[in-house]
Amino acid sequence: MTFGRHAAVLALLVFFAAGIYAAMNIRNAVDTDILSLLPGDARDPILADALQRASAEASNRVAFAIEGGTASTRGEAVADLSARLAATGLFRPASADAEALWRWLFANRSELLCSADRDLLLAGKGEVIAHQALLQWYGPMSIGGGRLIVSDPMFLTNRLLGCVVPASFRVMPETTAVILSGSIGGSVFRLDVQDKIGRAVEDWHARWSPQGLTLLRAGAVFHAAYGAAQARKEMSVIGALTTAAVLLLYWLMLRSLRAPVIAVSMIAYSLTIGVAVTLAVFGRIHAMALVFGAALIGMVVDYTTYYLVTGLGTPARTPAERRAHIVKPLTLGMLTSVGAFAALFLFPIPAFQQIALLGGAGLVAAWAATLTLTPIVEGGRMKVGPGAAAIERKAGRFLAGTPSRRLGMLILAAAALITLVGYSQGGVLDDVRRFQAPSLVLAAEEKRIRTLTGFATSGAFYLVKGASAAETTAREEALLVALDQAGASGDIAWAASRLDPSVSERAANAALLKNRLFEPQLPALLRALGAGNTKAYDGGGAPEAVLPDFIASLRGQTKGVFWSIVPVAGVPKVTAPANPAWQFVEPAERYSELLEKYRMLATMGLAGSVVSTGLMLIAVYRRISALRMMLPTVIALLVTPAITALIGLPFSFFSAMGLFLVVGAGVDYAIFQWEHPSEAGKWTRVGIVLAAVMTCISVGLLGLSSVLPVKSLGVTVSVGIFLSLVLSPLVRRWDDGPGLWKEKR
Repeated sequence: MTFGRHAAVLALLVFFAAGIYAAMNIRNAVDTDILSLLPGDARDPILADALQRASAEASNRVAFAIEGGTASTRGEAVADLSARLAATGLFRPASADAEALWRWLFANRSELLCSADRDLLLAGKGEVIAHQALLQWYGPMSIGGGRLIVSDPMFLTNRLLGCVVPASFRVMPETTAVILSGSIGGSVFRLDVQDKIGRAVEDWHARWSPQGLTLLRAGAVFHAAYGAAQARKEMSVIGALTTAAVLLLYWLMLRSLRAPVIAVSMIAYSLTIGVAVTLAVFGRIHAMALVFGAALIGMVVDYTTYYLVTGLGTPARTPAERRAHIVKPLTLGMLTSVGAFAALFLFPIPAFQQIALLGGAGLVAAWAATLTLTPIVEGGRMKVGPGAAAIERKAGRFLAGTPSRRLGMLILAAAALITLVGYSQGGVLDDVRRFQAPSLVLAAEEKRIRTLTGFATSGAFYLVKGASAAETTAREEALLVALDQAGASGDIAWAASRLDPSVSERAANAALLKNRLFEPQLPALLRALGAGNTKAYDGGGAPEAVLPDFIASLRGQTKGVFWSIVPVAGVPKVTAPANPAWQFVEPAERYSELLEKYRMLATMGLAGSVVSTGLMLIAVYRRISALRMMLPTVIALLVTPAITALIGLPFSFFSAMGLFLVVGAGVDYAIFQWEHPSEAGKWTRVGIVLAAVMTCISVGLLGLSSVLPVKSLGVTVSVGIFLSLVLSPLVRRWDDGPGLWKEKR
C-alpha cells in the first residue's frame, strides 16, 4: 500500500475543513440536558413523550424558603430574590400561575364544580353554599367587594380554588419563614441556565446572609448544578492527570519532546474530525459525548505509538518500510474498534449514538493520520528511553513467551473460578436513583422546605390515552372517579379535567348549578345583601381566559393518539384499578426497567461483537486458527465483570458499554502478537504495553469519578485492557514441552 504526500495533504485539508466547520457550529450545538441521556422506548413513543414531558415539568419547579431576621426583613429579602431571579429571564413566579388560574376559574365558574359541592347540590342542600357565601360577605375577614357582588356574589371562584388546588399547595408555612416558588423556563440541565440561576442566588447571599437570613433551596436545577460542578472538577483533574501522564510516558519511552507533541496533535486531529462529523450528522452533540471522547485519547495515541516504536533499536528504515510493518494489524485493529463503537447505534439514545459516531470517525481519522502525517513529522529513528528499555526487559519478554498446554489450561480454570466467584458475589445495578449520590446539603434544605410547606412530589403520574381529545378527557374523569372511590383522590396534584372538563361534564355541572343553586338560592342571597346581579352567572366563560400553561402542558398528542398526565403528589397509598384507558407510571422505575433491558441487549450485543470480530479475522487470515486472536479478549470479557464485582462495583449498562471498548482495543494487542510473534515483534510488544498503559490511564482515570456510570466505564475498561494485554501470549500455539512458560526470542 502506497501513502504519498498527496495523501498527507488531503489529510491536512480534511483536518482544517473539519476544524472550521466545528468552530462555526459548536457554539450553540452542545446539549447539556441530562434528559437526553435517559433511555427512550421506541416500542411505546406515547409513553416516551409523556415521560419526557412529565420529567421536564417536574424538574423545572423550584422553591425557596427564607428564614431568620424580622418579618419586614424577610419580606424585603424575598422581593429582592424574586427580582434577581426574574432578571435572568428564566424565572416565572408561582403568583403568575395563580393569577392565570384565578382568571380561568372565574371565567368558567358556571360550568365547574367541586365534588363536595356537587354532593351538596345533588342532596338538595344548595342553601349551605348560599349561607357560607353570606357569612363570607359579613364575616370579619370578608374578601368581598363591589365588583364581586355583581360578578360572583356566591364566591364560586374561591370555592373552586379551594378544591382544585391540592391541599399540600395551600398549607401556609411557619410564620418564621417566607416561601417563594415558581418555575424555570428552559431545561434546568443546561449549563447556562444553571449558571444564571446560581449567580442570582449567590448575589442574594452576598447581600442578605450578613443580615442573618438563611436561604433554603428545592428543585432539580440545584441538583443538576451540583452534579455539573462535580463533573467539571473531576474532568479537569482527570484531563490534567491524563495529559501529564502522556507527556511523562513518552519522555520515558522515547526521550523525545517531539513524540508527545505528535501524540497530543493526534488527539486534537481525531477529536476535531470526530466532533465535526457528529455535528454534521446530528446537528448537535451532547456534553457527555465530549466527556466520553476521553476514551478516544488512549486509543488514538495507540496508533501513533505503534508507528513510533517501529523506529526503536533498529537500523534506519524508510517510512514506507515502517508503515508496512504495522499497516495490516493497525488497519484490522481500527476496523474492530470502529465495529465496537458502532454497536452503540443499536440503542435509541441520541447521546450514545453520538458517542459511537464521534468514536468511529475519530479512530478512522487517527488511522489515516498515523499512516500519512506521522511519518512526515516524526523525524526518523526514535531513541530508546529508560522506560522502553525496562519494558523490553521485563514486560516485553513476558509477552514474548509461549504458555505450555498445562499453563493454558490453568489460566482457563483460574478464569472460570474467578468468573464464578465474582458473579455469585456481585450483582447488577439498573436503578437510576443510585447512579449519583445527591448533595447532603441540598437534601437537608429540601427536607426543611417540605416541613414548612407540607408539599412533597414523587414524579409519578397516571397516563391516560384516547383516540381524541374529548375521549381522553372523559377517560381522565373516569380515572378521577375511580381514585375517589378508592380513597386516593387526595394523592392527585393536578388534573386538567378538573379545570377543563368534557362537554358532557360541563353541561351537567351547568344544569346542576342553575337548577339547584342559582335559581332557588341566588335571589334570596342578593336580597340579603341588598345588591347584586341576578344574571351574574349567565353567559359562560370570558373570551380572554385561557387554560394556564402549567395545566395545558399536562396534555399532549403523539402519532395521532391524545394523552394526558395526571401527576401524583407524594407516594400514593393505593393506585387506581387496572384499566386499559390508563396506566400508573413511576419515571425512576420506568427508566430503570429500560436500563435493565438495554443492559441485557448490550450483553447480547457483546456476544455479537465477538462473533463479528471473529468472522472478520477468519475472512482476513482465511483460517480457523485465526480465532486464537479472540481468546485473550473473550477471557477478559468474562473475567472483568467478576473482578469489578469483587471490588464492589455492580454490573450495569455502562459497564457493558465499557466492555465494547475492551473488544475494540483489546483485540489489537492479540493481532500485533499474532503478526509479530518473535524477535521481529520485540519493539512492537513495547508499543502494545505503552498503548495499553495509555488507554488504562486515559479511560481508567474516569474510575475516579463520583458518578457511577462514568466510574463503572473507567474501571471496566482499565481492568479489561490490562487482562487483554497480559493474556495476549495465549494467541500462540501452546507447547507440550517441560515448564509452564517458554521464552521466544
